[in-house]
Formats: sequence, C-alpha cells, structure tokens
Amino acid sequence: MPLLYLLACLLFAARASAQGLPTEPVSVAGGRVVFGGEVFVTFGEKDPGWFNYTDYEYNALRNIRLSLATEVRASQRLQVLAELRLDHGQHFSAYALFARIRPWPDRRFDVQIGRVPPTFGAFRRTIYAYDNALIGQPLAYQYLLALRTDSVPLNADDLLRARGNGWLVGYQVGSAERSPGLPLFKSNLYDTGVQVHGVAGALEWTGAVTAGSLSDPLLTDNNGRPQAVGRATVQLGPAVRLGASGARGAWLDESLDSALPSGETARDYRQDAVAIDAEVSAGRWLGRAEWIRASWRLPALAAPLIADPVVAESFIVEGRVRLWPGVSLAARADTLQFSDLTGSTATMQWEAPVRRFETAVTYAVTRNIGAKLAWQRNLRDGGRVRHDSLLASQLVYWF
Repeated sequence: MPLLYLLACLLFAARASAQGLPTEPVSVAGGRVVFGGEVFVTFGEKDPGWFNYTDYEYNALRNIRLSLATEVRASQRLQVLAELRLDHGQHFSAYALFARIRPWPDRRFDVQIGRVPPTFGAFRRTIYAYDNALIGQPLAYQYLLALRTDSVPLNADDLLRARGNGWLVGYQVGSAERSPGLPLFKSNLYDTGVQVHGVAGALEWTGAVTAGSLSDPLLTDNNGRPQAVGRATVQLGPAVRLGASGARGAWLDESLDSALPSGETARDYRQDAVAIDAEVSAGRWLGRAEWIRASWRLPALAAPLIADPVVAESFIVEGRVRLWPGVSLAARADTLQFSDLTGSTATMQWEAPVRRFETAVTYAVTRNIGAKLAWQRNLRDGGRVRHDSLLASQLVYWF
C-alpha cells in the first residue's frame, strides 16, 4: 500500500506540473547547442538478498536520478556530447563526454573519442529509464558476482566460500578491504576510448578499443592492456533484428602483479565475452532475447587450483504489449548460470545460480512522463538470503 500511495502522489504531482515542463529537447544558439534530460524517482521495498545492489553501494530499486545531456554541434563534421548524472542524491559523475567526428557528412560513418556509449550487448539501451519497459535491469547487466579486480581468491575453496555474497566480498590475496564485486557487464558506466560506428544497408556495426573490461570499464587503464569490443546487427525487414557482440580485455588490476605467479602480470588475465540477441515486433507486441557467455581467467596460486577460466552464462527473454492507448504490460525472465569448480570437498558451480522474473505495468501520464508499477521475484541457490519478492514504483520524465 505505501508504494501505491506514493505512486498516486507522484502521478498527481506530474499531472499538475506537466504543462510547464519541456516536452522536447531544448535548442539554443540557432540549434547548435541542444539540451535533453531525464529525471526519475524509484521507490521499492528493501532488498534483503542484495539482488538489486550496485557497485555504487545502493539499491537500484531505491533511487532518484537527475540527468542532463548536452550536444554541441560545432559543424557538420564535429559534435561534442556530454551527460552529467546525479544518482541517489550523492553520486555525481560525467556519465558521457565524447567528440563525434563524421569525416563524410553524407555517409553513416562516425568516430567517437572519449567516454563513449557501451558497444557490447542488446539490453544496454535500457540504462535509460524511459527505454526500460520494467524498472530492474537484467541480471547480467547489474547483479554483483564474487569477483574483484584488486583482490583474488587464493584457491578454489576461497572462491566457493564467497558464492552468493557479491555485494560484499574480499579475499586473502590483494586488497584486504571487503567491498562490492563486479557484474558480468557493468551497464551503468560508459566506456572510455575510441569507437567507430557505421551503417551499410541493413548492416550496422560498431567497434571500439577502451580502458578496462566489460565488468569494469575505467576512465584510465589499470593494467596496460585495453579492451577490444565489437557489435553487429542485421535488420531483416522492419520487424526483425539480429545482433552479435564480442569483447576481450584484461580485467585484473596491476596492483596484484607482485602476488601473481612468476612471469605473469595482470594484463595476462582476460575477460572474454560473446553474445547473440534478437528483437521481433508485431503490431502491439515487442519481444527481445539475448544469450551471453563470459569467462574470467583467475590466477592458480594454491591447491585446489583454479586451473580453468570461470564461466558465466546468461539468458534473457523480455516481452511487452500495449493493452490500451497509454497502457502497456511487460515481463522479463532471465538467469545466470556458472561453470563447475572443484574444491577440497565438493564440486559445484563457482557462483550461486540466480534467476529473476519481473513484470510491470506502465502508464503514459503525458507523452514524456511515464509511471510504472513492478513486481520482481529473485531466486538464488546460495548466499544468506535465497529468495525475495519486491514491489517497486517509478515515475520518469524526459525531454
């Protein structure tokens, strides 16, 4: 009931103020400078299992975000884009800041330099609330695993003891401070590097060289080996799109070099990932699916050894239907499964398998104000809390 009451109050306030709010991007200086923005308020129940915890150490179902995007159109060949964000009332960041160069203005080809949009994956578009048919993110893009860049397990037993506790993890090797782990793909932070993008008929492709890895995109490199990442999509008619992504990057921090086996450095330990996705639409219906496989190489320091890279696989299915004008219903089911690891006493998946189902109703208050009410169910085969059910509401405004 408190969630419904809050949502009703937000709806009333949104209706009352909608007339005075911008409804489209604001242009100044003859259209050379364009401003856009997004503001959302999300309020959900407490998450005792930390299923929605982020590396910024807050519950993603309880957040207020203010975002301001700016595009400066210096010429036909050069634009500068930036986005500033304030999350949870305290985390301020330059989410995006890059130059876009178009050598040939009449061709769909550009080079982007700076803190650029992520290349990998199909669901990266849902990092904006108005693009997300639900409130939560897919597990692969948010859920924290028992992996860290600056602290690694001594052996297989050490890693298995941390199953299901990615929200606060620490190991014997490297940093002794316990802190949040890494997701498979950190979607709440842009990459930093050089990105090339082009369109040729039905084929759209993107390639990039960036600092860090999928799990840990960085502003500056921390091991001397950047990430290579690419994505391609094919539009098979107006209603079907297929895509594929791949990435490889060193993921450990060079502060671990002295603890690694002789002759090896952090740059030798890579995260590799591949993904295949599809999107299909028909009338009022929209469906998406994505499969992701990622692996991380860990140092083999002591018995029982972690001899092979640890692997995570994710499968995501999402659907949305417009029930009536301004009202839609969406649902997403996804899972994270992991490769087996043999410890001193047992063989099991190196991280606790996780499953999530979420459904939401969205109501368009106006063209650029939407309200959502969602229910989420999480299940995990490990950790202190094995399951929880959460309600959340969200009001989002964009221009």
